[in-house]
Amino acid sequence: MNIIVADYAGFCFGVKRAMDMAVENVEQSNINLYSYGPLIHNPQVVEKLNNEGLVPISDIDTLEKGRVIIRSHGVGKNIIDKIEEKNITVIDTTCPFVKSVHKKVADYKEKGYTIIIVGKKNHPEVVGINGWCEDSAIIVEDTEQAQLVKNYERVCIVSQTTNRKDFFDSIVNIIKENNEEVLIFNTICNATTERQDACENLSKRVDAMIVIGGYESSNTNKLAEISKKYCKNVYRIETIKDLPLQEIAKFNTIGITAGASTPDWIIKEAIQTMNNENNEMQNEMMEAIESSFTKIHRGDVLTGEILFVTDTEVMVNINYTSDGIVDRNEISNDPAVKPKDIHKPGDTVQVYVMRMDDGEGNVVLSLKRVAESKNWEELEEKFNNKEKVMAKVVKNVKGGLAVLVDDLNAFMPASHVSVDFVSDLAAYKGQEFEVEIIDFDKAKRRIIVSRKNIEKHELDSKRGELWEKLEEGQILKGIVRRLTNFGAFVDLGGLDGLIHISDLSWNRVKHPSDIVKADDEVEVKILALDKENNRISLGLKQITEKPWDVFISQVKEGDEVNGKVVNLLDFGAFVRLEQGVDGLLHVSQISNEHIDKPADVLAMGDDVKVRVINIDEENQKISLSTREEVAGEEVEATEE
Repeated sequence: MNIIVADYAGFCFGVKRAMDMAVENVEQSNINLYSYGPLIHNPQVVEKLNNEGLVPISDIDTLEKGRVIIRSHGVGKNIIDKIEEKNITVIDTTCPFVKSVHKKVADYKEKGYTIIIVGKKNHPEVVGINGWCEDSAIIVEDTEQAQLVKNYERVCIVSQTTNRKDFFDSIVNIIKENNEEVLIFNTICNATTERQDACENLSKRVDAMIVIGGYESSNTNKLAEISKKYCKNVYRIETIKDLPLQEIAKFNTIGITAGASTPDWIIKEAIQTMNNENNEMQNEMMEAIESSFTKIHRGDVLTGEILFVTDTEVMVNINYTSDGIVDRNEISNDPAVKPKDIHKPGDTVQVYVMRMDDGEGNVVLSLKRVAESKNWEELEEKFNNKEKVMAKVVKNVKGGLAVLVDDLNAFMPASHVSVDFVSDLAAYKGQEFEVEIIDFDKAKRRIIVSRKNIEKHELDSKRGELWEKLEEGQILKGIVRRLTNFGAFVDLGGLDGLIHISDLSWNRVKHPSDIVKADDEVEVKILALDKENNRISLGLKQITEKPWDVFISQVKEGDEVNGKVVNLLDFGAFVRLEQGVDGLLHVSQISNEHIDKPADVLAMGDDVKVRVINIDEENQKISLSTREEVAGEEVEATEE
């Protein structure tokens, strides 16, 4: 077996510096010593330092004394200020390269730039960088998010130091296209680039790659991704106990690389284990391993432990000679579910054995098939008990919607989507709502559900309650839902009432749209109730005082008032006064000079000042004049 260690494997400069400073303080400290968060992304190192007196903490509020080490990833300025305000000594081991990124974002934030950080939102380094620009940065994790960064006047872009250069460039190119002034700082650490290049070169030359580092380490996970591009057999481990020796033994040439937080002793331990020349011990170990393996068959349901999760699959240790792979399609029936959303390393899961070999030595497993069997039984019980269930819309299909109920495929006919007519079923994609199971056949694996039935029941109940509260003469608020030639229908909160065109205004209305529009909120008065025929008559004009009554109370003969010409006839013009009533301006009262017809001097919509010359209260008629008064002349009211 030929073992090759990649160049630049293990501690980088920044991590080594942090470790040296931490060890020095642990050895010299005679007071409490803490690290704000794990010092580095390696649980073995963190545990070792903890045993020696360096205690990781996540909350500094309870600290009263001691010293606090700031880890190599760095923290936001507010954290350091908070520690110093408590008069606690700060030992800052932030990587100098990361420190320079802190200064850049602080400077350009002050200059008015929008800060963009390319990296993982919850990664401690990114959280720390964001803390130096008042947590105002836009975090971009992928190209989809980059597309949303648009129309900013000035943008400053920095990178998480462990990013791949090609990934960073792809994000930058998108942002440059959509914004005006874009400043780009490639803050990817050279050590990261060198480590990734060395990993790529080595993975092209070996039969298998072993990538060592903490499972939470971003740069170690990137090394595993690079290795998989060029080498078919990649083993992502944290310590030697994770190394599948029975698999490794079959390869002739093995490459080893390690993340920036992986100490030399873990790398050496792996090499020594694989180079063990004591064949007898190896044979005994292999026999013990073989005897501990579970015997499995297609169709078995096994219990395993998740080793790692990617965007496309889940790797599970099933205590067999090879691990099991769960493809994304066998995790859930919901295409929107991402493996990392529901599973994480260390989880114990039940899996169904689909095939013994996927062509690369892995057992093909399914998570959803185990869950489906249980879900069918539980859903059958819910159906028998007439229980309501939640459904998530996956997509619209011919005749209705494909939905998921308890992660089982179900169908909702278009006629059962809503009590209202639905023109665009695609608009429901991704929505979740309560439904009723109207057909269930476990043998045929058929589930049909209805949302309309539930809506109808709720609507009937709501209408019944509303009818009990309604009274004639009551004034309510409602929403205009639709207009017809004869009136407007108003939703009172579950019941529709009609405002007849004659009850929209005290003045003549040609069409309801002259007064109200769809979706307008209006205040209406209940004029009549007919529960038997489900009819409610409403009035809009009835909630205002009659214009004639307002006019009579405000105006007397001889007063001058303002109005607008609303109709022109041969014998005169009708003028709508400020109070909302119409008066007649007879042709003889338009001017002191003779005119043939009102249209000679007036037009529809003209604003005019008129004098009230007669008020006929019995017949509710008003005579107006715009003639100039002549001394000694008595102006007579004239009506056609």
